[in-house]
Amino acid sequence: MKLSTRVLGQTAVKTIEARIRAPVLRIGTDAFLLADLAAVDCFNFTAARNLDRILNAELHVKNTKDLFDTVHPRELALPHLGAISFAVLGAAFEAMRLGGERPLETWVAKHRAQDASREFVTFATMKHSQQRDAKAAADERRAAKRRKAARRSQAHRLRVERLEARQESEA
Repeated sequence: MKLSTRVLGQTAVKTIEARIRAPVLRIGTDAFLLADLAAVDCFNFTAARNLDRILNAELHVKNTKDLFDTVHPRELALPHLGAISFAVLGAAFEAMRLGGERPLETWVAKHRAQDASREFVTFATMKHSQQRDAKAAADERRAAKRRKAARRSQAHRLRVERLEARQESEA
């Protein structure tokens, strides 16, 4: 891209050039530039930046190969990470030549349970399952909290009744 400082201004040109040279996606020690992802027909740079932010905050992997080998796809069913970011991850696998012709399918199949009833589950299904499990856990925590409050309330009523009974017997 030929940028004109006369039209855009020197500051804008420097900013754009810096963004072009900066990694758009980092997975551990691996860094992917805009050109690296574009070389495998991936132009979802906003999703790549989002994936970068989430991967570096949530998962601490050594590099892309480590993520491919050790991280189960279900672990990436995180808030703010959608199917487009998942596709960008597939492009990163492809850029690193991991997983052959269909890197996402290879990755999912690699981590599939041996007793799984279906060969593939879509990312949306994984994410929905994760959300359903999280909701069930939250519901269980709320129910346990209600049971604990009810036990405390019952114990308090019992103590009050005993105290009133003692005071009546003394009077």
